[in-house]
Amino acid sequence: MRQIVFIVGLALLGVTIGSGHAAAQLISNPNFTQPPAKDGYSYPDYYCTDSEGERVELGKMVCLTKGSHQVLARCGISVNSPAWREEAESCPKRN
Repeated sequence: MRQIVFIVGLALLGVTIGSGHAAAQLISNPNFTQPPAKDGYSYPDYYCTDSEGERVELGKMVCLTKGSHQVLARCGISVNSPAWREEAESCPKRN
């Protein structure tokens, strides 16, 4: 029984770690400053692209078309790759 609980716990931990949600939140946090890269190294230039092919910086939110409706999504990182995360099931209405 302990082995089953341990395996299920590891599986849940893997889902949590692999989701990349914490990295996306960290990047969009205005209080976070990325430390300088080591001498001779640089950070990868991660960004997302929207449906028009335009560059969208990490942490920015845009309306994307998903099927026949639009969703509000945030650009983030998931397993060292840029990825869109749905933030809302619809886009805010403009006045």
